[in-house]
Amino acid sequence: MEEWYGHLFTANRLQYILFTNAYSLYSVIFPGKGIITMRNFMDICFSVLDEELKDIGSGKIMEEYITPNTTIIDICKTNNRSILGSMNDMINMSKYIFSLENSTLKEVMGLLNKTPFSYLKYKNPRAKLEEYISSREISR
Repeated sequence: MEEWYGHLFTANRLQYILFTNAYSLYSVIFPGKGIITMRNFMDICFSVLDEELKDIGSGKIMEEYITPNTTIIDICKTNNRSILGSMNDMINMSKYIFSLENSTLKEVMGLLNKTPFSYLKYKNPRAKLEEYISSREISR
């Protein structure tokens, strides 16, 4: 769960950031407006992620697996074309969903995280995240 990737994109003339986990492709989206420092980015990013995980009943993953691993953060590019391709697919889906009338961030994130991806052998990000959580609980 340690690798996360961010991607800035524009939909309906507004900037958004897609923040995606490399293992599960579980993603959150938040507005890019007003983010001017790395600390600001991280605070908003993990706040949105925490809220989204709590909404789906997986709040404990934030405190047990993600927050403890945020003391050292390296910012770098990825060359993993599979993850980049999946993120590009998510961005294209997001742009389409945002183009529909009255689409909210929650709806877009919900649809993205329930969409099967070939990178996950056609599982969806939410199922892969739940699989990760259960495998960690069994190993305890």
